[in-house]
Amino acid sequence: MKKNENIERLQKLQKQLEQYQEENRLLKQEQVELKQQQMEEEKLEFPWAGNLGHWEMDLINRKVTANPLKIKALEYDPENDRFSIDDFVQMIHSEDRDRAYQDMKDHLIGKKPVYETEYKIVTRTGKIKWFYDRGVIIKRTPEGSPHTVKGIVFDVTEQKLAEQKIIDSEKALIKTNLIKDQMMRIMAHDLKNSIGNVVNIFELMLQESDFFDPEEEKELKKEVFEASQNSMTLLDNLLHWAHVQQGTMELEKKEIEVFTVLKEIHGMFRTQALQKEIELTIDTEKKEDITAIGDLNMLRTVLRNFTNNALKFTGKGGKISLKARKEQDQIAITVVDNGTGMSEEMIRKIERSESQSNLGTENEKGTGLGLLISKDLIEQTDAKWIIESAMGKGTSMGLRIPGKY
Repeated sequence: MKKNENIERLQKLQKQLEQYQEENRLLKQEQVELKQQQMEEEKLEFPWAGNLGHWEMDLINRKVTANPLKIKALEYDPENDRFSIDDFVQMIHSEDRDRAYQDMKDHLIGKKPVYETEYKIVTRTGKIKWFYDRGVIIKRTPEGSPHTVKGIVFDVTEQKLAEQKIIDSEKALIKTNLIKDQMMRIMAHDLKNSIGNVVNIFELMLQESDFFDPEEEKELKKEVFEASQNSMTLLDNLLHWAHVQQGTMELEKKEIEVFTVLKEIHGMFRTQALQKEIELTIDTEKKEDITAIGDLNMLRTVLRNFTNNALKFTGKGGKISLKARKEQDQIAITVVDNGTGMSEEMIRKIERSESQSNLGTENEKGTGLGLLISKDLIEQTDAKWIIESAMGKGTSMGLRIPGKY
């Protein structure tokens, strides 16, 4: 009897021991899991100040929980607003959404030990903020798939704005230096040529003064005045372009009588065209009816550069036409010549804003910046660039600008 009782007691003790062993095993396992969680959470530590908040993502139920700091930062109500994973994904700015998604995916599939990303996020009222996110998987399903990701988030908007200010300042400095360089080159070429016309006429008047009758002398004085005026106009337009480049002057939209501008351009280059025996004409549909909407100085600068370029690459006896046509709600204003033309590669260089200098039909030199300035000015307005050319067949260069009807 005693023997049976001892056996039963022994069996009972054995079961208790097994139970204790199982409880001990579970306890150790829990300790290991807690230690692992602690280690993972330690990975989330970040040296920056200003911890915005914590978040936890349930991948199985597609739910996200976050502390009030993060919810308030997004301008939502921590007490009443609840969010799914998809809700938060949609808040991420479209420019950064795919990248942020890929960063999370890389962590979930084991390519990265920690989820870490930086993105713009849109608040409830439409404001854009910069967030830095960092998180890790803290729980898995029995099958080993990620179940829960926990992380911290920082609002780094002020830092990003400060960084952008530095970048903008550096860009502005580079741009300013480039503008100075371009202005010096233009002044050394275009302005020199314009003033050179004045000097040439004065030289002619001094050397041949005895051969001019009063009417011829009057005409030469008129040409001196026009050439001087053109030099002043060129300088004004150059300074105007520099102000636009530096962001210190806004382009002004107003009504422009196109024929009046074309007459100004014709007068500006009449002497130069005569010297090269080129026929320079104005070709418009109805001189008094064509009115465009845009910046007058921009149009003058662009047409001046296009006409100067046409004169440079049109030989003696050639033709250049200043044209204006109505095209639906636009006005197409072009300078058309029958000169040497341009290759496709030359056109591509202009479109890529690459400066190129080529000698004219009488070895005229140039910087190639005139066309680049024109392209830059056109792109800052509602106008559209026009360029058609073929080697040996001439060039049509201009712009489409909104018209008034």
